Amino acid sequence: MPDLSRRTALLSLGGAALAGTIAVAGAAAPANAAPTGAQPHRTVTVYLVRHGRTWLNQAGRVQGWSDSPLTDAGVATAANVGRNLAADIGGFDAAYSADMTRHFQTASGILAAAGSALVPTRVAGLREVSYGGWEGEKQSVVYPQLAAAGPLDTLEHIIDAFVASNPDKTLPAETWAQVAARMNDALTTAATDRTMPMRHGGKILAVSSGMSITCLLESLGAEVPGPLENGAVNVLTYAQGAWTVQSVNDTSYAG
Repeated sequence: MPDLSRRTALLSLGGAALAGTIAVAGAAAPANAAPTGAQPHRTVTVYLVRHGRTWLNQAGRVQGWSDSPLTDAGVATAANVGRNLAADIGGFDAAYSADMTRHFQTASGILAAAGSALVPTRVAGLREVSYGGWEGEKQSVVYPQLAAAGPLDTLEHIIDAFVASNPDKTLPAETWAQVAARMNDALTTAATDRTMPMRHGGKILAVSSGMSITCLLESLGAEVPGPLENGAVNVLTYAQGAWTVQSVNDTSYAG
């Protein structure tokens, strides 16, 4: 999604800004059955990071399945996250990114700065929301159309408004539910990979995008009190077939 925040977008349209508090350990999580082959007594920690600032972010254009490289500031953010996370947690046992340039570039920058030899595995399920025919359009053009499509009081309604107002139905837009489900599937597959070494205690780096991450966090019962910043770290744990959100939108590593 472009750099215009969800809160700012709502306010500019006269909608109410979303409110809430960061969900911590103990947030509601779905009672998913452990997938076949899972290790029921193993806890895996996922550091789910929003990519660094991109060219399309800077240009104020809608960026979902469309893509652009990181700006110099975005490259610097990835390096900061890598150095600071490594100093805090020691290292990663596995690394994943969405399959687009901005995500892979961010993940690679984090790993390099962390001194890790891992190469991120690209996973389509970690992509940003598809905005259909709105991809690449100026935000200033898109948001008035969303306001006409329906209420914008929740993230689910905002994303579903992209579907309802999609100007080119041959380019399908995704719903909140679709995005949350594929994000959950992608991360659960990573967390239950029995070939992953546990040298660092089962720590996984995953790089995705702001709206997709927020869809996942909300689907797990977390409240996200504003936009996820570029380079923000969100921590989740997976144990006994269920996810728990530990922290949301931690920007301390990016500075």
